[in-house]
Amino acid sequence: MQVTELNDVKVYNLSAGKSLPQFLEEARKNNKSLRYNEDFRRRIDIIQDFEFNVTCGRVRVSPDGTYLAATGVYPPEVRIFDTRELGLKCSRGLHCEVVDFMFLSDDYRKLVYLLEDRTVEFHAQSGFHHRLRVPKAGRSMAYDAETCTLLVGGSSNEVVRLDLEVGTFVSPIPMKDLGEVHQVAVNPKLPVMSCAGDKGIVESYDLRDTTQRLRSLQVCNPDTTDGGGHVTCCAYSPNGMHLAAGTSSGLVRVFDLRSSKPLAARDHMNGFAIRSLSFHTRGSESTDLLVGSADSKSVKIWEATTGKIAATVESPNTINSLTFFPNSGMFFTANDTTRIGVYFVPALGLAPPWCSFLDSMTEELEETSKKVVFDDYQFVTTDELEQLGATELVGTKYLQPYMHGYFMDNRLHGKLKAAMDPFRFEEYRKERIRQKIDAKRTMRTRVKTNSKAVVNNTLHRELQVAAGEGDLEGASKKRKAAADRAKRLLAEDRFKNLFEDPDFAIEDKAQREASASAPLAEALSKKSKKGSRG
Repeated sequence: MQVTELNDVKVYNLSAGKSLPQFLEEARKNNKSLRYNEDFRRRIDIIQDFEFNVTCGRVRVSPDGTYLAATGVYPPEVRIFDTRELGLKCSRGLHCEVVDFMFLSDDYRKLVYLLEDRTVEFHAQSGFHHRLRVPKAGRSMAYDAETCTLLVGGSSNEVVRLDLEVGTFVSPIPMKDLGEVHQVAVNPKLPVMSCAGDKGIVESYDLRDTTQRLRSLQVCNPDTTDGGGHVTCCAYSPNGMHLAAGTSSGLVRVFDLRSSKPLAARDHMNGFAIRSLSFHTRGSESTDLLVGSADSKSVKIWEATTGKIAATVESPNTINSLTFFPNSGMFFTANDTTRIGVYFVPALGLAPPWCSFLDSMTEELEETSKKVVFDDYQFVTTDELEQLGATELVGTKYLQPYMHGYFMDNRLHGKLKAAMDPFRFEEYRKERIRQKIDAKRTMRTRVKTNSKAVVNNTLHRELQVAAGEGDLEGASKKRKAAADRAKRLLAEDRFKNLFEDPDFAIEDKAQREASASAPLAEALSKKSKKGSRG
């Protein structure tokens, strides 16, 4: 488990570290037991075997919250996990990779998969049930529970409809302006379907009468030169009153269905297309509406009405999709790596009921050390990045987007700066030599010669020297204390007569010894004279 903190919000990465097969393989190679391995003993496995051989494409949570389904490769397969057992329930092989899939029932008994070979595959509780082919390659699916209609959008300007109750195709819904459909979303409260595609717009249709378009929402300006005008994904809020749309340039906007002006917007500031969008609430009784947006490198969770950031996750691997566990602080990411990303943010809500021990565990870890994001990094703006000639690093692992610029490693920043100004090191060397020479000059003792003391000149000079040594650079605490005492003694009016009145003259040691031995010498001389007379 790895703990990161940004803006006083802790994010617990429960999938960080080695998996159980990796621990076993390392122990076999080193011929050591895992009994005394601290990393192995402190590992956290929320769900056993929550991984794939190569990568994971999609993760979904069943409507009743009991099952988790994930698709991945290689070979193409779907794995269903039971949260009550915290382990794998079953695994089903597929003949092609999955583009999108969804639950048709409250549990795992009815599932539908959209595959890369233009086929739609239905699975029941026992396994494979039926397979059919759609006219064009599909990219997204949506299900209207009121009419039992499955909607498939893809590389054409039509949305294919399948009536699952009758088991036949229904006339497709033609798009008015869109040339291709990237994602299809159905309003959970209203009979409205929205399609995100090219030209920077989202088209909406009434499912009761698909001949006329309800409205066309302009999310961003179309830009055919670099594809920046594509709306890659969209999603409806649980109450059906808000629509979120993400673009290919990394911009996400939230709209109220009653207005064409965005309520809030969030830019990922890295130039990557938005791959997944989802609304989330902090709990069943909470009214706070959050938006989770994911691109290929980061996940940002923010408030839908204000755009205020709530949590941020940076992933070293490519992110394919984002899924929240309802009414909790846990979410999953499907990554281009073997393990499925599992994150827990206490600020977003409590842990799910099947792993409620995470609440007490995170409380105990509040006092432990944490890894600070962007430690030992240098912040650079876009203009500074152009001056350094490092604009081609945008989108790589060497630049982390943040606010209106990027974070760059200090060492890389120093190398780029040295390369842009090759003579800067010579200037730096001269400056260091000058500083060392100045430091040696300040170490010389400065004695004040303009002493005005009438008496006790030696003591006055010693006090002046001590006062001057305390002001030197690099002076010890002992010298500074002696300098303070000397300054107070020289400045006090009570001791002025010590250096002006001859009565306060201090005799030196030789004079004191001479004056003390004078009576004794006189007595000895008198005694010797008497002896010589006798």
